[in-house]
Amino acid sequence: METFDELQNVWVKQPNRVTGIAAADLMKRGERQVLAVRAGQVGTMVIISLLICALLGYFFAMDAHRVNGLTVGLTLMISVMIARVGLEAISIRRFRAIRPDDSLQQFSLKMKGYYDWREKVHIVFIPVIYVLYIVGFTLLLPAFEANLSRGLYLYCLISGYGFLIVFAWFLIRILRKERALLDYLQKLTDD
Repeated sequence: METFDELQNVWVKQPNRVTGIAAADLMKRGERQVLAVRAGQVGTMVIISLLICALLGYFFAMDAHRVNGLTVGLTLMISVMIARVGLEAISIRRFRAIRPDDSLQQFSLKMKGYYDWREKVHIVFIPVIYVLYIVGFTLLLPAFEANLSRGLYLYCLISGYGFLIVFAWFLIRILRKERALLDYLQKLTDD
């Protein structure tokens, strides 16, 4: 009988494990994810808008109304950043159209559509915007070299291209994360 008592004690002492996720927990996780996506979108728009303001300020401070490398470079950089803000605005509008109270299948289909759009943005539009931004920055370099000290010019050169490399790395990480989520949503809609 000792064996049975020992077995019963072990059984009583084991922790209670919940095998499934409660619907309320799932809804809370979904709401947190929605808030995180919205915050990321707003943050992206704020950062890009600040960059546009800084570039416009530089454009007018440098009296860049004459057509030269500075004007073309700044105009190109400002234009692609405005296009990027437009893409984010479209993404925000598409994301707000998704209702979390839809059925799981409908919600998953809408989320898949949203992330398909985001994948197009990241694979098609962002590389074009990125390359045009680099071209614009490169067109600024002769003006920087002519008007800045050698040290400040080198700082702009190294930090500018360094930032672009780090930014590319972040874009690749974001794309991979969204691709994994898209694959997960595809799996949900296939089931």
